[in-house]
Amino acid sequence: MADFVIEHQCPQCGAPAELAEADRLLACPYCRVKSYLTTDGVFRYIIPHHAPEGRELIYYPYWRFKGMLFSCLGNKIDNRFIDASRQALISSVFPFNIGFRAQTQKLRFAAVETKGVFLKPDVSYERFFAGLLEHYTPASARSILHQEFIGETRSLIYSPFYFDPKLVDAVVNEPVSGVCLEDIPEGLFQADLPMPPIQFLAALCPKCGWDLSGEQDCLVLNCENCRSAWWEKNGKFTELKTAHLPAEGDDWVYLPFWRIQADITPIRLKSYADLVKTANLPKVQQPGWDKIPFRFWNPAFKVHPQNYLTIASHVTMNPPPQETTTGPPDGAALRVSLPLKEAVETLKLNVAKIIHPVERRAELLPKIQITANRFLLVYIPFKDTRLEFVQPRLNLAVNKNALLHAQNL
Repeated sequence: MADFVIEHQCPQCGAPAELAEADRLLACPYCRVKSYLTTDGVFRYIIPHHAPEGRELIYYPYWRFKGMLFSCLGNKIDNRFIDASRQALISSVFPFNIGFRAQTQKLRFAAVETKGVFLKPDVSYERFFAGLLEHYTPASARSILHQEFIGETRSLIYSPFYFDPKLVDAVVNEPVSGVCLEDIPEGLFQADLPMPPIQFLAALCPKCGWDLSGEQDCLVLNCENCRSAWWEKNGKFTELKTAHLPAEGDDWVYLPFWRIQADITPIRLKSYADLVKTANLPKVQQPGWDKIPFRFWNPAFKVHPQNYLTIASHVTMNPPPQETTTGPPDGAALRVSLPLKEAVETLKLNVAKIIHPVERRAELLPKIQITANRFLLVYIPFKDTRLEFVQPRLNLAVNKNALLHAQNL
């Protein structure tokens, strides 16, 4: 499905702007001010109404999830893309989900000044999430060794209604049911607390004051003046340690990877020598391999589910050289669009992909515990060809169409 489109205004000059659901950097074409959007908790949106003048609007809440579900089924790892919405306030009176209307309407951020009553959710996100997992779990659930969602986008979407005297959908002005206001169970209509405000961070380097650069949906912004990288944490920009593998020439594009070091039990995966043994790689152990630390290499960019784990396990089992240059690269680089948190959540799936022979997964995977303790954002150079980004040393190619199609994941 396509991303939602959100109408908003530049916080500096008030000029109209449109954002995709995953966009975080607002660059105003009028005043040229860049702002980075953040909020406490989840982003909340309203579907615009077309109700007659004077109607008292009721905004009914729906949880919405978009992401990739991976299921390890012993000898294979299944994946699927999920885009679903469900009631955040259980009621037989209102529609069960929002259907496709969020894709057909331009949404707005729910704000304190929005007129109407916002109903308070009584379904936690964890409960909604568990219901999704149960619904989308394959029939062969007993054989599932591990499941994980990644590329996760979650939000609360409020759909408008009013009574006239029966319940009416304020988007299309059509009755939803024969229920009138006096038929509503007492206690259902509890107003929610005021909406948490959308915060705007000035996209200026905290170190030197230079403009930070990046694409609209990037999670890491770069300062080209002092060669630093920044990400939002707890409502402010925090410097992010980065490195890159140097390359000669101009026909390179740098792809970002989360290099993660972790404690893994009960299997031993502390060195490259341990990796060769665990993955049953067709290699003869060489002196010094036990001194090379084992690290996960997970893409920091969104890519189609069937490609994500393949890329992660390939780079993890064929790690780049340890020698890196501190800081972001000078050349063109793919934006960071997959958070570190979600990369960490896939580490067990990465281990499942590594374990060979695959018959050992059923025995080992339920026991495995992984605790990430160190990370670094590393940019790896890829040759820019017509259809692919190619890394000759790693014998790896990333299809450009797979990246393009992943923009709406």
